[in-house]
Amino acid sequence: MVRKRPTPELPDPLSLFHGLTPNQVVAYNLAFARDRKHWTQDQAAEAMEPYLGVRWSKASVSQAERSVAGAVVRNFTADEIVAFARTYDVPVTWFFLPPPAMAAPGLPARLVVPDAPRFGESLALLVDLVFGDDRQQADQAMRLDAFVSNLPNDGMLTKAQSRIKALADQRVAALVRHAFSELGSWQRWLRALANRLEDLEAISKTTMAKDLDIDPVELSLPPRLIAEPSGGWDDDPVAAYLRMLDAEAADAADGEAGAGEGAAPAGRPAKATQKTTKKSTRRKT
Repeated sequence: MVRKRPTPELPDPLSLFHGLTPNQVVAYNLAFARDRKHWTQDQAAEAMEPYLGVRWSKASVSQAERSVAGAVVRNFTADEIVAFARTYDVPVTWFFLPPPAMAAPGLPARLVVPDAPRFGESLALLVDLVFGDDRQQADQAMRLDAFVSNLPNDGMLTKAQSRIKALADQRVAALVRHAFSELGSWQRWLRALANRLEDLEAISKTTMAKDLDIDPVELSLPPRLIAEPSGGWDDDPVAAYLRMLDAEAADAADGEAGAGEGAAPAGRPAKATQKTTKKSTRRKT
């Protein structure tokens, strides 16, 4: 008679990962905080007493930390978490930071909450809950700003907050000063750019007037650009115009060297001191 082999039992899904409730995450971080301080459990109990209002025994500290193992899970109160934060000099949110993603080799840690799927939530959910997304951060910033703006006086701020506020005010003032100094530079640069564009327009119109044999006045050139430079426009009006600008720049440089004032705007040659009177005429073919 052939014996029927028993059907192997499927492993319990919970054995495929190590589930942690939010209270167990707090317990893990409580033990981690004490380990960073290199305190014994007795020293931790003594340090927490002023903030808890009661003296925990060594057994109470041990039971709270061992909650992470899951045998008996302690439910921490908000008062206790605030006391932990003050004792270990960390923010309240520090106790909700996720523990390592692997509880043991091959055994991932997962967050167990009432609405979690079969295999729990990713511990990364705690990061989102601690730091928030862009919308939540903006809302938090608005609430913080509203709180600070409604303080009756600076005396309600802690020393650390007052230093941060002073540094922020200094930073804002420095940015304002820098912005106004940059504004002047931008104004000078834009004026120089506008002058360059005007020069390019004059070159284009001068070339067109020569090629089409028309009077430059018809192209609305400024009077100083209509005047024919010494030596004539020859066969290259662009080169002649650039030579005229160079001559004006040289005259301006000589004037600055002699008088020490009256400099031309940045990026634009100064006008020549002597105006030419010979007007260009329509070229005869």
